[in-house]
Amino acid sequence: MCYSKVFLLFISLFCSLSITFASVSTPINQQGLNVNSVNQQKSVQQASEWGLTTEEWNRYTALMEGERGIWSPNLDPLTTLGIEAKTEEEKVKYARMLAKRFRARVLKEIEFDKIYRQEYEKMYPEETAFSVEPHISKSVGRVIYFTRLDNCDSCKADLGKILSHVNSQTPIDMFIVGDNISDEAIRKWAKENHIDASKVQRKLITLNHDNGYWFKYSFGKMPAAYQVRGDGQWQALTY
Repeated sequence: MCYSKVFLLFISLFCSLSITFASVSTPINQQGLNVNSVNQQKSVQQASEWGLTTEEWNRYTALMEGERGIWSPNLDPLTTLGIEAKTEEEKVKYARMLAKRFRARVLKEIEFDKIYRQEYEKMYPEETAFSVEPHISKSVGRVIYFTRLDNCDSCKADLGKILSHVNSQTPIDMFIVGDNISDEAIRKWAKENHIDASKVQRKLITLNHDNGYWFKYSFGKMPAAYQVRGDGQWQALTY
């Protein structure tokens, strides 16, 4: 009789523990399912923002977890997938998608940049010694010149050559290539490189943010100079 009571007590305790474990494990399993669901929704949203399928987005994230992520940690999805594409057809596809997004981005930046400069000139009209222009010239005969403020060993020496090549009768539009470059940084660069302030005031020299023109016209060459022909086309300049 005593053994029977002990056995029944053991069975009762075992069942209560099983119920307890089940009640504890269920929320944990549910929590894992919720996390997976949130991650999946996030992946779908991010893929959609870049015009990709979920499978393409998963391939991008997998690539960024490997060598590509170490080499290029901030590379965008379209460039990453294009570089690592397995077929020529895929490369063309991602290149076209990137071109469309880049164009849309540049147009928005140019539009905002124009408004920003208009408001800046209203607020600080006295700062005109080295005015930074918001446009790209289409005037016949003007020289279009692309350069960088830094990370370009040949740019500084080449700047002297192009300034010697153009004379007081040949206007030159200088476009500074790079991200997050302020007007003040361009003015400082102009002073350090002895850009003639009087020519800037007379528009014989203009200082401009690139805003994507270098990428569009120069195909990666840096520095690069062109002259606007009579038909409006740009001709590479030898100097």
